[in-house]
Amino acid sequence: MLVRFWAAILSAFQRLFGRKPPAAPKVRKTAPFLEELDVFDRDQNGAQRYFFGYLAMHRIPARNPEVLRRMNDDSTFWITTRNALLASTFVALGRIFDQDSKSVHNIDKLLGSVTNEIGSLNRAGLAQRRVADGSMTVAKAEEYASDRHDLTVEDIRAMRKAVDKWRKVYAARYRDIRHKIFAHRGANSLEAEALMAKTNVDEMKELLGFLHALHQSLQQLHANGLAPSLTPATFEVPPTPGGSKGAEILYREAGNVLYGLIDP
Repeated sequence: MLVRFWAAILSAFQRLFGRKPPAAPKVRKTAPFLEELDVFDRDQNGAQRYFFGYLAMHRIPARNPEVLRRMNDDSTFWITTRNALLASTFVALGRIFDQDSKSVHNIDKLLGSVTNEIGSLNRAGLAQRRVADGSMTVAKAEEYASDRHDLTVEDIRAMRKAVDKWRKVYAARYRDIRHKIFAHRGANSLEAEALMAKTNVDEMKELLGFLHALHQSLQQLHANGLAPSLTPATFEVPPTPGGSKGAEILYREAGNVLYGLIDP
């Protein structure tokens, strides 16, 4: 209906004034917020798991010669697995940060959906969701939501600013690795070594920690009305038994597999 209405206005404008009418207002083409959040979670959590699995395959055998010896018995498998985990890390980061017009989902689409649905990411929307899912009565939901956070335009601007900061880091040091080494054969061996030399493990951890924090903030805002916090999450390596982030789970399970090679 809106498309037909606007087309009728354009037609009338042309008939009356005989010149090109003003452009139609642009509408952000994004999926619903929860769909975008789910896609983003799969990508950021995948990037965590791939990268920390790669780290585990470097650090554990480096600190345990017996593990390394057993891995060398099947070296082709382990080298292939390690390289696949590293490649998958950069593929996942590319899905998140790249701004290809053909991308159906990325971090910009996520923030676009947040902007589109800002009117429901508030106390009133939270109360309605709690009543709709049957977890609370109307009175309880209103009481629960009364001191929760109303998402603001300033909150979204802060998110966009933080994303821009980390996109610059990705573009400066990681995008070319994704494009020229893993997605395409655009770099010779010396160029590939130079690109990899620019990387930094601690910086990558912080980048992944930011993506995790952004997802958690938006999830908790929607579910519990908590104010967003964009401070990058930290990862325990090696993780404690209770570590529940994707990175920690993968590192722990990779250790189980690798140390399992030398179990009697």
